[in-house]
Amino acid sequence: MSSLGYSPVSTHSAAEDRPNLIGQVGTRGSGRTLVLNGHLDTKPAGDESEWETGPYDPVLRDGRLHGLGATDMKAAVAAMIHAGAALLETGALDGTIKVVLTADEEAGSRFGARFLAGHPDAAADAVLVGEPTGMEEPWAYLAVASRGISCFRVTTRGTQMHSSLSDHVPSVNASVKLARVLSCMAAEFRPRYPADPRVPGGPTVNLGVTLSGGVYFGVYPGQAEFGIDVRTVPGMTHDRLRGDLEAFLDRLRDEDPELDVSAEPVPNLDWFPPSAIDPDHSLVAAAQHATRTVLGRELPLGTMPAFTDGTHWHLAGMACIPALGPGSLLRAHRANEYVVVEEALEAARIYALTALRYLNGPPSPVEHPPPNPPAQGGREQRQSEDPALRSS
Repeated sequence: MSSLGYSPVSTHSAAEDRPNLIGQVGTRGSGRTLVLNGHLDTKPAGDESEWETGPYDPVLRDGRLHGLGATDMKAAVAAMIHAGAALLETGALDGTIKVVLTADEEAGSRFGARFLAGHPDAAADAVLVGEPTGMEEPWAYLAVASRGISCFRVTTRGTQMHSSLSDHVPSVNASVKLARVLSCMAAEFRPRYPADPRVPGGPTVNLGVTLSGGVYFGVYPGQAEFGIDVRTVPGMTHDRLRGDLEAFLDRLRDEDPELDVSAEPVPNLDWFPPSAIDPDHSLVAAAQHATRTVLGRELPLGTMPAFTDGTHWHLAGMACIPALGPGSLLRAHRANEYVVVEEALEAARIYALTALRYLNGPPSPVEHPPPNPPAQGGREQRQSEDPALRSS
């Protein structure tokens, strides 16, 4: 970043071995400030034998870049860095870009955006997070909301004893009771949420993300538990979600007097709220203009299915597009991750045009003298009336 002209470039750390990086270009002290945000960490590679190329060995093949983090989200990080450098080279910026690269997002952002949001060096008028918004097709939508996350552990208790006695004395199998709770929740548990036509999509309840029960062979199960990962949408609250869960378990208790079940929030994962930006915000308008210019089509507004650092910027009081980036979420968190190289190049152009449009504002109408009549047999040639597009 320093070699590309960013100044200052600084690190900020909540822990010495987890540094975050902030690089700045622009006018400083006047005009708006826009943060382009990406994270540098990845999920673990998992079983490396499942990778056709090594997860830590970036390979270019058939127009794709293969490797761990290629789509989530190193392509966006590279695009942001070069977008800022390109705008610096043009000298056209009327404002400041801060490229904020965080060391921790995949494990809860404690050392990343949760630490940086509200820090003076990361302050801005608005933020764009470059998480991948492709699905089956690239650039599937422009996220004006992202889902939050709330995690619980559901525990059943039974009769722990010698397993040979289960047909001799009254007993309750905690694992069997847990199985019934899990099955009923999969079929029937639907938490309430406020529908908003501007932010399509509802919550997702992911059951059994963790699962355990019993002690060992020969021991009748006295306790069992499973984890729930709820992806929440704007308008939901932790109290209401917890109330919906307790009401559902109360119904199961009424149906089965032997059922001893409880649900408790998971510490540090109990509630990260969803985030949203007003679809009429000027940053959204700038991003729509940029994607339309680069891709030649209008992107629908949508909701990012996953949680993003947009929540932390939103809670710090900054308007934030929670996701707009190259790559597909379908290829993240799994073996053989890759990104299409052309999408990374498109991202750099989209980020540059978005920043230019947001920081400089839309161009003023240009008055043209009456055109000369076109030469016979020829066509009238017209320049773009958008200086932002010309300078890009």
